[in-house]
Amino acid sequence: MLLLPPVLVLSWLGLVYWLFIKKNNDDKLNIRHRLNRLMGYHNISAYAGTAGWNITSREFWGIVIFAVTTGLLLSAAFRNPLIILAGILAGYYLPRFMIRRYRKRQQTALLTAIPDFGRILTARLVDHHSIVRAFEIIQNDVSEPVKTLAADFLKDTGVGMGIEQALENLKARVAFRKFDILVETLLIAHHEGYSSEALRAMEKAVEAIENDIKAVEILEITSAKKKKELIYIVLASWAFPVILSFMNTGNANVYLDTVPGKILMFSYLVSTLFVLIKGEEYLSLRLDEL
Repeated sequence: MLLLPPVLVLSWLGLVYWLFIKKNNDDKLNIRHRLNRLMGYHNISAYAGTAGWNITSREFWGIVIFAVTTGLLLSAAFRNPLIILAGILAGYYLPRFMIRRYRKRQQTALLTAIPDFGRILTARLVDHHSIVRAFEIIQNDVSEPVKTLAADFLKDTGVGMGIEQALENLKARVAFRKFDILVETLLIAHHEGYSSEALRAMEKAVEAIENDIKAVEILEITSAKKKKELIYIVLASWAFPVILSFMNTGNANVYLDTVPGKILMFSYLVSTLFVLIKGEEYLSLRLDEL
């Protein structure tokens, strides 16, 4: 066990050297490609792209290096080489955790902006009776993230794509069922005319979306409270090894100086990471289901 820390440190320094310091060559590119496959970078990059985050290989490995380096520092502080393994596990899960959080923030921001977007769209249709003209004005009236949606719709129609296909692309970008109803109502109004009944139907669709958003906000508040309670429970659980560490075996600290204690601390740390990651996953709202 005494040889484990220097071996892991040397291996990690060698990996950082090959990835970021050594000049480009075929061996370096081949090693980076294999490591990217091992850590699932390409799948993570594709998933991050759906949230608008074009994560680069350097950014990805920067997150991994941060997690593993933190594990190295903690292992040195607690004189426990097993904590390095916990840092490696954290390096694997941390990019995925960060991307999930980022994606959820983007989804929440988009859902929150949709009701105002729908109301402004309805008002512009009353004035102009043209979807394209309404979106051209909306693009100047709204902010992100719906500003990009309006720009994408105009880009689709500008290259000769039909209104129907452009609206289908808009539905795919938002991926929200109630928004699909709004778009379908808009498409019917486009074909049959912007009558008062059609515009009223759009207003009802916007109201339904707004009611869902209010329900989501209430559930988010409840979820945040439960997450805080989980963190308090985890912090309280760490009081036990701190208190019991005062129990000494001769001149040795049970948790810092004995092999069973080191294994127990490693298990405690890994369990904490697992509880926090899974707690975030289970307590967070699954906006994809909307």
